Amino acid sequence: MNRIVSVSTMAFDGYSLEVALDELAALGVKYVEPASVDKIFQHLVEEDFCDSRAVWLRNQLSARRLSCLSLSVHMDLTGSDAVERFHRRLEFARNIGARCVNSIAGPAGKLEEFRKNIPAIADRARDLGVMIALENHGDLLDREQQVLDFIGEANHPAIRVNYDTGNAWYYSKGAINPVEELALLAPVVAHVHVKTPKIVDGLLRWVALGEGILDLPALARVLNEQMPGVPVSYELSPRQRSRDFEPRWRTPEIPPLAELRETIARSLQALNRALS
Repeated sequence: MNRIVSVSTMAFDGYSLEVALDELAALGVKYVEPASVDKIFQHLVEEDFCDSRAVWLRNQLSARRLSCLSLSVHMDLTGSDAVERFHRRLEFARNIGARCVNSIAGPAGKLEEFRKNIPAIADRARDLGVMIALENHGDLLDREQQVLDFIGEANHPAIRVNYDTGNAWYYSKGAINPVEELALLAPVVAHVHVKTPKIVDGLLRWVALGEGILDLPALARVLNEQMPGVPVSYELSPRQRSRDFEPRWRTPEIPPLAELRETIARSLQALNRALS
């Protein structure tokens, strides 16, 4: 089975991108997913999305024998400057070798603005040979049939879904089973973020795969039976917290590198066992 498994650099929140790449290479990871969440977590900032920084990152990856299939560059695609800004991200992705660009769509109340911007964004992605994977995020792209309808309305070969198992759980306040929803959405999914929460006394944290709420064997069955070639990425957000599904916050404590290494290693072992 030719499935690419990446690890998001978001796991190294509080450390530089270079440290994240060093650590992942030392763990034997082959594919990394650089992460940038506008105004929240940014291993890549706005000024980085240019040709010179793409060359820099491509060289950094090559020096560590790493590759990049997916790039997370979450931003609001409904803004007046969104087309220009996202074009730069698409070109950056193409220049570092990424073929899938993950982003949120935008606030739920700005559908018309999204409709205005997305044709130019999608056409540019198609011309560059890059797929845009919109994340299920509790906004314009929310859940179940609504996601299918949204992608159907976009009606563009360069627009698909990045299904995030953690988002499905968090934004539905535990009402949605991510494995069941992924099976429903499989025809429109181009990329999967695999992450799992653990809740103790109402406090939600993101933990190693196999140690949280997500039914990893059941997820692997859906991936193997319905989505054999779809790439996945392990996304750990070690500093994020939420109590009783209220808005998330970042704890000021930065986990030690040894703890992050162990969590990622356990997660990849669990994921590989499940997929095999």
